[in-house]
Amino acid sequence: MQDQKDAAGLPPEENSVRKKKGTGQRTSQGESLKKKRAGQKGSVTRGQAMDEEYRALRRKYLMLEEESFALRKELMEVENEVKALEDEKFELLDELVVLEGLLHAAEIRSKGLF
Repeated sequence: MQDQKDAAGLPPEENSVRKKKGTGQRTSQGESLKKKRAGQKGSVTRGQAMDEEYRALRRKYLMLEEESFALRKELMEVENEVKALEDEKFELLDELVVLEGLLHAAEIRSKGLF
């Protein structure tokens, strides 16, 4: 059996030009393969872009989490410092009251203020 070839010397399945049914248009099989491959490359590129976007968003999220943790820690330290300063303020006010003679130290101690 002899291989069948077209006018261009190519087997029919490798014919680079085919006529579409019912239309007068010609389409290149090579072009359709290129389009198919381009579509696949496009989907791979889109997939890679989505992966990169996901990774970028994930990195941003992790950095924000770290920043949030650091800010919570700093806030706790500031709140503790504020509480310590308020306690010191009340102690100084109690001492001032005693020094001005408005209340005796014994009265303040019995009330648990000093």
